[in-house]
Amino acid sequence: MLNDTLLNRQFAIIREDIHRRYDQLHDATFIDETLDAVIAELKETAKVETFLPVLAERETAERLEEIAEAEGREASSRKEILFACEKNAGRSQLASAITRHLVGDAVFVRSVGIDPTGEINPTVLQVLEGRGIDTSDLYTKSITPRLSHRADVVVLMGIDEIPGVPGMQYVSWDIDDPEGKTEVEVNTIAADIEAHVRELLTDMGVLDESAA
Repeated sequence: MLNDTLLNRQFAIIREDIHRRYDQLHDATFIDETLDAVIAELKETAKVETFLPVLAERETAERLEEIAEAEGREASSRKEILFACEKNAGRSQLASAITRHLVGDAVFVRSVGIDPTGEINPTVLQVLEGRGIDTSDLYTKSITPRLSHRADVVVLMGIDEIPGVPGMQYVSWDIDDPEGKTEVEVNTIAADIEAHVRELLTDMGVLDESAA
């Protein structure tokens, strides 16, 4: 039997994951109400609570997809890309911002650093803004181990591995570090990253370059 603190923590992770996957399909309040209803129903009949979070996530996902399909909408959940670098100040920020710029909410994007600096390289922000890319949602983030879901793709940029964060697929990009570089040099790095991002999104079936 799980204690209430651990069970609530697992449900919180499930809630975050469900929003990550289905916010593009349903209103956030509706998602919460659906998940809460499923949890309540499962608790009424469950003799063992160990598998409640997994069952709740599965049942909620099925309901949300069935509702979307009944309304004539494509019901597939969003794919996720996690960009990881050493400081979460340059390369991973460029990659995440460029990805959102290219496909919006079609994918869920995260970026993290093994040893984040606490601030984003100002030249990186300047370059992104110069390319017409929104930087308002960018902030540095440290690694938070996740127990519930795996990113579809984890992109390693200047690091060999990222502990505690599972992925379905890992790729490594040989990208220069923007630290100490001029604006012109960072622009070149941004162009290199955009080429990699476009290729990745095309391979994932999220971006159709032939339609561009």
